[in-house]
Formats: sequence, structure tokens, C-alpha cells
Amino acid sequence: MLVEAYAPMSRLKKPIDYVNHLRFSSEAETQALGENLYRQYIQWTKSLRLNDLLPFIQTVKDNKDRIGAAQLFGKFRSYALEEFIYRMIKVRVRLSKALDAYWGERSLIWRGNGQEYGMEQDVLIGRKLNGLIQPVVAVDSKVELDASRLKEALASFFLLKRWNPHVKCFLVYIMREVDPILMGLTGSWIDGIYQFSTEKDETVAFIKSVQDAVELFQA
Repeated sequence: MLVEAYAPMSRLKKPIDYVNHLRFSSEAETQALGENLYRQYIQWTKSLRLNDLLPFIQTVKDNKDRIGAAQLFGKFRSYALEEFIYRMIKVRVRLSKALDAYWGERSLIWRGNGQEYGMEQDVLIGRKLNGLIQPVVAVDSKVELDASRLKEALASFFLLKRWNPHVKCFLVYIMREVDPILMGLTGSWIDGIYQFSTEKDETVAFIKSVQDAVELFQA
């Protein structure tokens, strides 16, 4: 059985694609891994519980040698966290008919001289116009948050806010490998930072912040 994407989703390569690649492998052990991940995937996409997502991500990590190259292994986990956030927003955030949630789509960050430039964001809430999202909320997600990844998110939000000063930007991570002082210096460009881990489950606080941002826009 193949799982269909939860429309609308723009991300071309999704976690279920990686799972099915393993399930239909010619090697028995790889097939077994794929079936295990498939069961876990079905569980967390239905429950939207962090306690179901985290074992899935850990299973991917524990089997990185069988899954493949470092880039493939990294994207597998990253896209799972993105999909979890996207699905949570679709189910738990009340959106007006004018707004929708988007996964892996581009937001306009510059227009001039008859040209425009859009930058891909992990998850967006906004309106689509001419193939680009006019954002209300932007979410960047990191499985492991270190200094370089924090700076990457900061640069992305900086460019986004220059063109869309009203947008609320949130960062979600699972594991932190960055000095809290550096994180504290990002307040001008990151409106909220949330940890999704067994030690600290901030999913409720994250959804509330997203809902507040949407209601502020809709007021």
C-alpha cells in the first residue's frame, strides 16, 4: 500500500518516498526496516503526537548506514520534521478561507525591474499569488540546531522580513548544539524558538504562537 501525500504539499521528495524505497528493496533486511518505518510513519501522521514522531526519526538515525548517503539520511529526518509541523498546522490551527498552509514552497523576498525572487521555506502560512506565497507565518525546522544552522535560519528570516515585515518567523528544533547566548541574540528576527524533544515538548506553545500570529493578521 502506498500513502498519498496530504494535499496541498509542494515538497517533491517526501518521507513516504524514502520509506517506500526501503520497503521495495531487493534486500530482506532493508525491506524489514522499510516496513518498520512505514508503521511508525502511519502512526505519527495520524496521531500528530511528538512521542510517535521521535522514535521514527531515531530509527532513521540508527539505520543511516543502510539508508544511504549522509545527504539522503539528513533529508529523510528533516523532511519528517517538516511534515509533522505542516500536518499539525493543518489540523490544529484555525485558518480563514483566505489563508492556507504550504510545505516547501517559495515566498517572495524581492521584486523590481520586472523581476522577482522567491526563497523556499520549510512551512508557510499565507496566500498564493502568481506561484509565490505571501506569508503570514514562516517556520524553519532543524533536527539538530548548531551555530551554523541557527545562522542559516536567521539569514533566511532576515531576507523574508525585509520584504514582508509583518511576517512572524518561528524556529523549531529537536536537539540543540548552540550556545543559549547566541540564541538569545536572534530576537529581532526570530519571533519564537521551540524545542520538540522528549526532554522538552513545546508543541502546544508553538501551535498557540502560530494561532496568535494568524489571528493578529485576520483581526
